[in-house]
Amino acid sequence: MSAQTIYDDLRKAGMTHEGACAMLGNMQCESSLKPNIAQRGMTKLTDAQYTSLFDSNPEQCTNDGVGYGLCQWTHPVRKADLRQFARNWGVSVGAEDMQTAFAVYELQTEYKALWYYLCETDDLYKATERICKEYERPAVNNIDARYNAAREYMTFYPSDSTPVVDTEIKAIVKQIKELADKLSELV
Repeated sequence: MSAQTIYDDLRKAGMTHEGACAMLGNMQCESSLKPNIAQRGMTKLTDAQYTSLFDSNPEQCTNDGVGYGLCQWTHPVRKADLRQFARNWGVSVGAEDMQTAFAVYELQTEYKALWYYLCETDDLYKATERICKEYERPAVNNIDARYNAAREYMTFYPSDSTPVVDTEIKAIVKQIKELADKLSELV
């Protein structure tokens, strides 16, 4: 998996070129695009050990304050939702494609205004800033570093601003939403 795969998945989900690059810039600063990364300085476990623990004993990890994954999910509810999403997919919590889909799912359901913005914007700086402030909410607001990373990604990928939304992907996203709704009813 790679930045290209994440970019493609974000575009297929409906983000503009700028929205997808802004998301990549934020992920770069959060995790260096490593889906199985545990927040540095917050645990003595290696990334592989933490991922294994999170997969096998999620209760021990959801409330520990350790950011995890591409977006460094830290809040207990968000980490529990990430783990359940991985379980529904039948994959490890460290799976990149699942984490990308989870970020899209969170944006579509919990951050709807931001999601719509990322699917319409051509303003890379504002998209980067909004992701940082509204979605990531880091302790250190390093928007300039995130924007610089996003600008780098802009040079690697096509610059058209038409979303590459595939009807098959839309159907999968719809199924994910339905599963998540059923899951929330059980909780």
